[in-house]
Amino acid sequence: MNLPVTILRFAGPVKSVRGPCRDGITLLGQLAEADGTLTAAQLSLIGQQFRELPAVLNEVTFEALATPQIMLRSGAREWRIPCITWQLHRDAGAAFYAAIPPRVAPWTRRLAWRVLLGTAATGPGQWLLARRSRARH
Repeated sequence: MNLPVTILRFAGPVKSVRGPCRDGITLLGQLAEADGTLTAAQLSLIGQQFRELPAVLNEVTFEALATPQIMLRSGAREWRIPCITWQLHRDAGAAFYAAIPPRVAPWTRRLAWRVLLGTAATGPGQWLLARRSRARH
């Protein structure tokens, strides 16, 4: 059975750090999505006997070949790395909040805040709020 090849592209500089385990490397950077947007992402590679990668790579392409190998490319350089498993973590916050619109506050709460802030904007309102604040302390 042939599994589809997974290809991920990072835009800009990608930081390479050791971890998440003794035999692992994590790549931190901006993932170029299919729709052209950039998403903060980290790609953790767990394998055996990793070669040292440069601390910062540019324009990285990740290609998951047949198990247990991956291919990393950065410019003219490429690394074939034996990899037991890999995990991609990306920031889904923007997509989540775009899909779920914020809840509209009830009109009573909006009215209460408008009255409070309008009162605080006047001289007598500031005197009243300061007097009320002193009475509590």
